[in-house]
Amino acid sequence: MKKGLRFIMSLCMALMVSCVVGAATAPAIGAATFVAANLVHVPAGSLGMAVTPEIWTDYIIGNLFKTNEFLLHSVDESQYVIGGTVVHIPQAGSPSGVKRNRTSLPATITRRKDVDVTYALDEFTTDPRFIPYADKVELSYDKMDSCMTEDMTYLHQLTAESMLYNWRPTFFIKATGTKSANNTIHGSNLRTGVTVQDFAKAKVIFNKWGIPKENRYVILNTEMYEQLCSDIRNSQNENLSAIYDNVTGELRKLEGFTIEQRATTLLASNSTLTAVTGNKYFRWTGNDLTYTVEDYEAIEHGDKNEGTTDCCYGLFWHPSCVARAMGSTQMFANEGDPTYYGDIYSFLQRLGGRARRGDGKGVLGLIQEYHAS
Repeated sequence: MKKGLRFIMSLCMALMVSCVVGAATAPAIGAATFVAANLVHVPAGSLGMAVTPEIWTDYIIGNLFKTNEFLLHSVDESQYVIGGTVVHIPQAGSPSGVKRNRTSLPATITRRKDVDVTYALDEFTTDPRFIPYADKVELSYDKMDSCMTEDMTYLHQLTAESMLYNWRPTFFIKATGTKSANNTIHGSNLRTGVTVQDFAKAKVIFNKWGIPKENRYVILNTEMYEQLCSDIRNSQNENLSAIYDNVTGELRKLEGFTIEQRATTLLASNSTLTAVTGNKYFRWTGNDLTYTVEDYEAIEHGDKNEGTTDCCYGLFWHPSCVARAMGSTQMFANEGDPTYYGDIYSFLQRLGGRARRGDGKGVLGLIQEYHAS
């Protein structure tokens, strides 16, 4: 349907041009217009005309969550964004006390203390992209479309990793698989692998926390996901074999958690954790050792040396316990720059999020444990 509409519009454009330029040159110019309109791909709605910022900003917004659907499994706090940069949420304080069959009078008077939740959105900006005029004229494809799509892909990746960092957990469980060099993703020496037992432990913890049993999620990087699948393939339990699709290699759900996977999740400089008294989970012994998004990106691209003890970790969560908020989306354009002899474009996106519970419950890390030998 879209191709047919494009064909008709291109034909109309060619006829219009032919009428304007006159009979002598109409056939050649009309044909050229028709071919150009059909070969060059541009975002829907632009019709090959001058760059329209609204089209590209709509493209960013429409595709931001398309390749990172896990972000949608959260509470949307975008309606509380002020000025496109800050989230401000009025939050009621604790309710007054209640007693049954009160015998002591006068009752104690209390005053509710309201606490506002405020956090700033991160600002993501692409490096300005230069499109030479010669490339626009001479190349047989729309270079701007190609470059912008490439920039948007990287922008989506970085915003997703940033959101995971914003959701990073207070509490952890350690992967209980066999320690092996094959499980080492970053750093050196040995790491423990992910197993089915880890999911069973996470389920018990969520149950004790009183987290709703419906709509629980977990996200793992590709290597940790494969460790889990390998544990299932090697299991003698026929019930486990039934949930793993050998044809597609897909494992969708385990112990009540819907499984998401992506190339990267979170990375810590070490797995130095201390057991939480009376519980079967851990928390950081000292400072939070999670790498920032910038450091992790630098390690992934080889611009920063990874540490020997680096450990990857995934995330269990419930949508009610994490939040996302989208602020302003902007495109900046300088077309026909006389000093660069071409066009320059860049984009800005504001996005943020948080773990919603002050006690840290509802979000749980699954970390590989470091072993020197």
